[in-house]
Amino acid sequence: TLVYDKAKVFFGFSLAREAIRSKDKVVLVEGNMDVVASHQAGVKQVVAASGTALTLEQLRTLSKLTKNIKLAFDADRAGLAAKERAIELGQKLGLTLRMVAMPEGIKDADELIGQGVELWKQAITEAKYIVDYLFDRFEHDYDLSSAVGKRGYTDRLAASLRRLGDPVEQDHYVKLLASKTGTSEEAIKTKLEKGTDAAP
Repeated sequence: TLVYDKAKVFFGFSLAREAIRSKDKVVLVEGNMDVVASHQAGVKQVVAASGTALTLEQLRTLSKLTKNIKLAFDADRAGLAAKERAIELGQKLGLTLRMVAMPEGIKDADELIGQGVELWKQAITEAKYIVDYLFDRFEHDYDLSSAVGKRGYTDRLAASLRRLGDPVEQDHYVKLLASKTGTSEEAIKTKLEKGTDAAP
């Protein structure tokens, strides 16, 4: 509606604004209850997107307060797709995106806070740069000792590497991907140039 556009707003933004500015970071979660639990526990630089589909408008709003965005989204297919899309959006605005990883068996911030607020604070502190997170995440899905596994792994990461706007950063990850798969940097660059990726 004219009053509410979920592509432009965050749940809890008005309450989190000052904490985001003072701490120079924001944590994006999926659910409203994650925000409520976090604020009740004293961690107030937390807001929720309306679903996992981040928009450029939402990130532009946050960029006025901080360039440091931490994503605490699910590790399911939809969550992974949202993280990969977020790389390109973040690059356009000069943002640094990091992933907040939940401990094994914990599905979201609300559940983690129930185990102890210090665990939630630790997860935020240890958030990993989003491209490094994807490298580690996809490594578990493929057998990197086989040609087929190497192909799948490089396919999954190629799209994310193409979204990196900085050539120095892209070169760093080309070298890393070549090293992890035991292939040449030229082969990785050729794959990036071809623009063909495997389906998730």
